[in-house]
Amino acid sequence: MGLLRYSAVAVLGGLVVVAHLALQKQFEQNGLWSLDTIKVYKNRTLPNTNIPIRLPSTGSETLDNYFAFMTAFFWTSFDTRNVRAHLQGNHLLGTLSSIWIIQLLEAHGTTKAASVGIVFATYFLEVMGELLGIGLFTPVWAVVHLLATSAPSSKADARVTKLATPKNNLRALGYALLVGHVVPTLLMLQLEPDAEGLASKQLWTILRLFHPIFVFGALQVFGLFFGGASDPPERLLSTRRKLYQFSILASAFFHVTSMGMLLAEKMFTGWLREDVIPGLHIGTMLIPAPFWTGAKMPYETGVAVFLQWDYICSSAAIVIWAATQYLESVAVSNRQGTGVIETFGQSGLVAVLAGPAAAAAFLLQERDTTLAVGLLEDKGLKQQ
Repeated sequence: MGLLRYSAVAVLGGLVVVAHLALQKQFEQNGLWSLDTIKVYKNRTLPNTNIPIRLPSTGSETLDNYFAFMTAFFWTSFDTRNVRAHLQGNHLLGTLSSIWIIQLLEAHGTTKAASVGIVFATYFLEVMGELLGIGLFTPVWAVVHLLATSAPSSKADARVTKLATPKNNLRALGYALLVGHVVPTLLMLQLEPDAEGLASKQLWTILRLFHPIFVFGALQVFGLFFGGASDPPERLLSTRRKLYQFSILASAFFHVTSMGMLLAEKMFTGWLREDVIPGLHIGTMLIPAPFWTGAKMPYETGVAVFLQWDYICSSAAIVIWAATQYLESVAVSNRQGTGVIETFGQSGLVAVLAGPAAAAAFLLQERDTTLAVGLLEDKGLKQQ
């Protein structure tokens, strides 16, 4: 493992510590919640409503209390009366979906032997992220990936391994994401909180926490239909690129809508209620609340601050990891330095327009393109 990877792992390790302090210790210190208080959470009404929390019993009082807390927590974000929490949740959702596509592509988009471990780590850590904070477990996943995999080699056959994967399996992955991730997310967002059974928003709020399991199961089913025929690496690039584009779009949609709401006061003067405007201040949204002060805050603000740090830590982790992947591909392709600077400049622009997760997907597209160019050049030299 080279100096670049060691450096990236060290930075990501520091980010794990920051995430732990911002997502766990902060709320223990200010008394809003902790794992101990969540285990004995007794409230069974959605915050600021008269709607009872109705969830199927798991047979474990601790689990029932935990799921009741998670339902109340997410409802605080869904409730549009909580302007800041609602906006932070909207911003995070697109980033989470975008990162998940990237992680799945990395787990299933290589034939390296280490991919078996990465597949398990990807699904397991995503579930843990949904349960305890995606901002904590995205940097953990990035560290695991960098430690468990090797950098691309200058040898052409090694680059074939990096890029080659059954095209139809990637096709199956796209459909599995649609069924296992998109559908539960839409149901969680669109259903009514006071409905019952499978029409219940509360139920799908909890079921969606386990969307990685749905994706994995759907992938096994769709894999049977699409088979496993392999294509040359250069053809597979187009398939991978399509999924990267969906990752960019997932991030962009929620990023643009969130930024549009933040800029609404300037763009649509007079359209907003006076009580809404303070929650739409761009500084409040983008400047992280200090976690080291242990400041007391209302529950709704606490949810917003948690989601803000969730977004910051997960975004930073995926960008650092993607930048490392891109720089490693550059190292084996002898690409010009000005081209590298241009690529990072372009990724910065993508981050501004479509969000940091989209910038990470853009860098991975460039990584694949760089590896493929080197591979094709090696083939051309051999043919001569």
